[in-house]
Amino acid sequence: MQAKKSYKVFRFQSEVHWHSGRRAMICSSGKPDLAVSSPSEFKGEPGLWTPEDLFVASVNVCTLLTFIAFAQHKKLDFAGYESDAEGALENVNGKYRFTEITLHPHIDVRSPEDAERAREVLEDAHKGCFVTNSISTVVKLFPQFRVV
Repeated sequence: MQAKKSYKVFRFQSEVHWHSGRRAMICSSGKPDLAVSSPSEFKGEPGLWTPEDLFVASVNVCTLLTFIAFAQHKKLDFAGYESDAEGALENVNGKYRFTEITLHPHIDVRSPEDAERAREVLEDAHKGCFVTNSISTVVKLFPQFRVV
């Protein structure tokens, strides 16, 4: 009988402190504070990060960092990675929810062969992104690869 692999549980903590109106501060030990608000569409302060921004950014950043980890593991030497993301917040059955997040990664590689390898690594990273795997929102990936 094979022994069951044991996995460590990781915990992440944060605090929020209301400031005024619809403005608050996100705090976490050892990290810079982050001013947040509701989106201006929901009577928040313009120019501040919102939970909606952070939600979409979390998927985008997790995909990037998972790609980097997988690329390092597979010894893929890529030259650059930039990605824009957009989330669709829609009213579904009387409640707002994100129905879709679209990622547009632009990955620079050094050869045509690396472009194909980068595509495979990105697909694996997309499937392995733990933030994406933790949400019910559909996440679509539309990558572009460029040989530099």
